[in-house]
Amino acid sequence: MLIEIDERYCIGCGRCVDDCVGANLEVEGVTARVKGSCILCGHCVAVCPTGAVSIPSYDMADVEVCSPANATIDVHTMLRAIKSRRSVRDYLPNAVEQDALRLVLEAGRYTATAKNAQGCRFIVVQDELDELKRLVWSGIESLLALPADDKPRWVKLYKPFLRDAQAGTQDFLFRNAPAVAFVAADRADDAGLAAQNMELVAASLDLGALFNGYLCRAAEELPSVKAFLQAEDRPLQICMLLGHPAVSYRRTAPRRPGDFVVK
Repeated sequence: MLIEIDERYCIGCGRCVDDCVGANLEVEGVTARVKGSCILCGHCVAVCPTGAVSIPSYDMADVEVCSPANATIDVHTMLRAIKSRRSVRDYLPNAVEQDALRLVLEAGRYTATAKNAQGCRFIVVQDELDELKRLVWSGIESLLALPADDKPRWVKLYKPFLRDAQAGTQDFLFRNAPAVAFVAADRADDAGLAAQNMELVAASLDLGALFNGYLCRAAEELPSVKAFLQAEDRPLQICMLLGHPAVSYRRTAPRRPGDFVVK
C-alpha cells in the first residue's frame, strides 16, 4: 500500500481527506481509509495532527515538525536577503565544505515539483572538476575544428571562450569556481524552482553562485560530458557555479521599476 494509516492514532478528523489533492482518502466510521493510488505528495502526513499517516516507501525518520516561514523568518529580512544576492564571478580557491554542499542539495530535493514527480537529478562536481573542464574544452575544440558546414550553430559562440581559456587570460565557462552544480530534469520549471532554493541556501552559507547558461548548453550538447555527469536521459536544465566569493558587496543593486499587474 502506498499510504498507511495507523488506526491506533487516527481520530477520524478528516483533515487528510480535505487536503488530499487526488481525493484518494475518505473517513470510514472513525478512521481515515485509502481509496486508491496517489502521487505521494505527503500532504496527508504533513496535515495529520496525531502522526497517524505514513508513507512506507519514504524515509519517515526525515519528517520534522513544521517551521512555517512566517514564524521563523521576518519578511523584511527575507526580502533584504533576496535583494542582497549577487551573481558571483570571482571565487576563493578553497573547496566548498561537504556539509554545505549537502545542505544546498537538500534545498533542491525539497522543492516542489509538478505532479510531485521529484524527477530532478542533482549533480555536483568538485573533486573531479579538472576532468569536467578537460571534457568540456576538448569537446568544444573538436567541434570548432570541423568544416564550417558541419559545425553546430551553438558552438560558434564559444570560439572566443576557447581562445581565452587556451591563452590563460580568462575561463569564461568555469571562472575560478571550485564546484559546479547541475540540475537535470524533464521539466525546466522543476529545475528552475529547485535551483532558486539552492541558491538561497547557498547564500545563507556564505557561498556565491552564478547561473551559467553557456556551460549548461555545452554540457548538454557534448555526449562525453553528459555521460560523465551521469544525467542519463534527463536534459541538463540548470548549471550553477558555486564557491566562497572573493568579492564582497556593500549594498544592494538598483533595479528598474517593477512591472506589476495587480487586479
